[in-house]
Amino acid sequence: MYKCYQDNITAGEESFPLSQVIAENLFYLAMWVLTGYLLWPIWTPFGLPLLTIIWAILVVIIQVLLKKHNCSGCYYYDKGCHLGWGKISAAMFKQDSGNPKIGVKLSFFYILPPPLITLTALAFAIIKSPSWVYWFMLALFVILNAASFPVRKKGCGSCAMREVCPGSASKNKVIS
Repeated sequence: MYKCYQDNITAGEESFPLSQVIAENLFYLAMWVLTGYLLWPIWTPFGLPLLTIIWAILVVIIQVLLKKHNCSGCYYYDKGCHLGWGKISAAMFKQDSGNPKIGVKLSFFYILPPPLITLTALAFAIIKSPSWVYWFMLALFVILNAASFPVRKKGCGSCAMREVCPGSASKNKVIS
């Protein structure tokens, strides 16, 4: 575990139920797929959904880098955290092989894109007047992103790393 984290570990769950891990990951996957759908028609040079392709590549790169820089130095490295990412990190990287300062910057991936995607898709929808399906997917995207805050906060609230994890949504919380 990163030395900068060792003194700040708090009481938390040792492992999380597989059902919670699967549900949270499906939740994030749904949001990433919805983003791809919303970006698909916006910019299609040569008939290719270029923004969707860029988004998919960005998601994969950021997720791999998050596992290296945040999860390789986590208490849950090679354990079952609420997202299962400690196990994924252990399968991909040596322990403490990342840089927590880079991890902090990468954590903004969960904060910055949703409003930008929403505004971009909304502008496209207003200008191009797409079908009701596009509007429905945009509404669903907004609802899922709003729901992601309590979902992450609940998972992070039981984590032993909640006070020091760069991606924690639940700092200074007591486990109930």
